[in-house]
Amino acid sequence: MYTDDEVNQFAAIYFDPKGTQDKLHAAVEPVVARYQEIPIEEQAEFRSQLNDYIRLYAFLSQVIPFTDPDLEKLYVFARVLVRKLPVDREQLPVEIQQNEDMDSYRLQRTHNGSIALERGTTPLTPMASHATQSTTPAEQEPLSAILELLNERFGTNFTEDDKVFIRQLEEHLDSHTALEASIRVNPPENARLAFEHVVHDQVQEMIDANFKFYKQITDDDDFASHFIGWLFERYYKKKTEGDGAS
Repeated sequence: MYTDDEVNQFAAIYFDPKGTQDKLHAAVEPVVARYQEIPIEEQAEFRSQLNDYIRLYAFLSQVIPFTDPDLEKLYVFARVLVRKLPVDREQLPVEIQQNEDMDSYRLQRTHNGSIALERGTTPLTPMASHATQSTTPAEQEPLSAILELLNERFGTNFTEDDKVFIRQLEEHLDSHTALEASIRVNPPENARLAFEHVVHDQVQEMIDANFKFYKQITDDDDFASHFIGWLFERYYKKKTEGDGAS
């Protein structure tokens, strides 16, 4: 389905500070074209093997120091490729398959009968309204401040439009249940390590949302450390203060 040369060409663009999103997608288009020419069953098998490699490498790379750059090249190549592969609409999209194990869910009857209701005229307590997705001015100010600080320190040119990416990233982090569990049971220094791993993974998933931010995080370790540290402080404060309030 792909050649070593194609993987190497993709990696050259991926790890090039001047690489662009358009060039990355163009580099995998020949593989996508070949993929569309094979039978549906073979397409499913190829996607399955590609996803298996992505998950296995992502896990093992956290505990085993790899010295083979070809494994890393194939990993970043596969991460972008698998999102470009067309999927039969009778199946779940790839991004959902990557995050949900639907085989572990099943319908099971846990009760059979009527529900007993008390008679009376007890008044109902209004439900508290959930926070909306809109950002208040108080929340907007820290985002503007961190962008200004990053621009001054690292010579970047992030604008107010890039706040959308940060908001989306923080929403992804807020909904990450495993990360929240890690924050609850680990000391801050260990929780920070888990947080960094999840941030890098989420940024990879959001490559299409803001390629400029993605490249800055992956190419500049100092920038990544500073930005992720800021994210961690906000996330940790939110989760720990929430626990205290409850």
